[in-house]
Amino acid sequence: MKKFGLVSVIIILLILFISCDKVSDPEYHIDKSACSSCGACIGICPQDAIEIGKDGKAVIDQTKCNRCGKCIAVCPENAIY
Repeated sequence: MKKFGLVSVIIILLILFISCDKVSDPEYHIDKSACSSCGACIGICPQDAIEIGKDGKAVIDQTKCNRCGKCIAVCPENAIY
C-alpha cells in the first residue's frame, strides 16, 4: 500500500510539472495609467522590445521580448507587469 501511495504522488507531481511547463511564458504588459513615459524600460531592454507609442506611453513588442524582467525591475512607477 505504501508503494501505491508513493507512485500516486510521483504521478501527480509529474502531471503538475508537465502541465505547468506547457503554459506559455506570460506576456509583459504596461499599465498605461501608471506609465510616466520616463524611458527607463527602453534603456534597460536588451532586446529593444520597448518603445514609446503614439499615445506617449511605453509599448512592448511581444515578438522581441524575451521576458528577462529587467524592465519590471527598473520601472519607477511599477507600471510593467
